[in-house]
Amino acid sequence: MLDVRVYPLDDMKGNTFAFASVAVDDLAAIRGIRVINGEKGVFVAMPQSQDNTGLYHDIAFPLNGDLRKQINAAVLEEYKKQATLYHDQRGYVKQEQNSAGKRRAEDVKLDVKVHPISEPKGDTLAFASVGFEGTVAIRGIRVVNSDKGQFVSMPQSKDKDGVYHDVAFPLSGDLRKAVSNAILSEFKQQTATRKQSINSKLTESAEQSARYTASAPAKTAAKKAPGRGD
Repeated sequence: MLDVRVYPLDDMKGNTFAFASVAVDDLAAIRGIRVINGEKGVFVAMPQSQDNTGLYHDIAFPLNGDLRKQINAAVLEEYKKQATLYHDQRGYVKQEQNSAGKRRAEDVKLDVKVHPISEPKGDTLAFASVGFEGTVAIRGIRVVNSDKGQFVSMPQSKDKDGVYHDVAFPLSGDLRKAVSNAILSEFKQQTATRKQSINSKLTESAEQSARYTASAPAKTAAKKAPGRGD
């Protein structure tokens, strides 16, 4: 089930016609989706971020082609509907949460991947991604170090007022906790494994050095230089 919200731009300055958000089932929400006017027509683009090489990557996206087609069609259909309305006629009523038949957070299958930063230069210790039930994925999640301990931060963007907002996130508090716990657990496990590997390499290096020293031939005593009376 998709919950689609589209917000057309009245003062377009580029090729973006509208922004949209989509909630997928009771799993995750994706904000910052754009309706774009391209050379081949109007299309839907998932929210993106730019890496340090200049390449753009989707921050959140459907994990299968059929769902992506459904989202694209639903966003474009809602855009056409909202674009025909006057500005004061647009808007959405917040839907009531129906807990009947809703999946428990512990029953949702998560695919978590964590990539620790070998030499952190700031408070970000690792980047992570999570897939929900093979349906939708979120990238650009961060493991952050703070005065109160480590925590998980969803990918964010800054609005024109300088306020940060989550671009994509789990739809329930319980599911958000489950995602955070899974990411932190994987981060700690990888950190411990890496530390153990480093210690093993240091021990092995020390043992090799000791064996080399023990097997090396003893140095002969230097001959005494003859004196004048010799």
